Amino acid sequence: MGNESNDQMFFEDLILLDKDFQNTNQFFDFTFPILKSGGYVNHSFLDAIKQRESSFPTALPTEPFVVAMPHTDVEHVIRPFIFFTRAKGTIPWCEMANNDNVLKANFVFLLGFNQKDGHIDLLQKLMSCFVNSHFLGALYHAKNEHEIFTLLTSNINL
Repeated sequence: MGNESNDQMFFEDLILLDKDFQNTNQFFDFTFPILKSGGYVNHSFLDAIKQRESSFPTALPTEPFVVAMPHTDVEHVIRPFIFFTRAKGTIPWCEMANNDNVLKANFVFLLGFNQKDGHIDLLQKLMSCFVNSHFLGALYHAKNEHEIFTLLTSNINL
């Protein structure tokens, strides 16, 4: 099997900057119609991602900015994607492997995988970028979607 499906997961129209969200449900309710209308996800995606996030939260206590990386099972995803959001302010988000601890997320990488186990490699690549404070700072200070897109595609080699 070729690597074609992983060639592109970042899209400029799946970059959302400086929007205010009160909680994770509000975030998913807002991003779902964008993904649905773009043909990235099935109608089942919204419930699935909310359920998965409440059972297995995904915020990482990265410095100096907190990153969340929600994802759900492959059957809810049609085309692979990474939807990047930089929140205006922060979004309360439960910490990965520590549900009781609520972090304040600055960035959300909403991940859509459509191949079983195809995400392990990608998660590792993302994690190695998230521990890079210079990369996170650049995302925080980027002026527009195109700048973010360039940062993402040049730093995260899919």
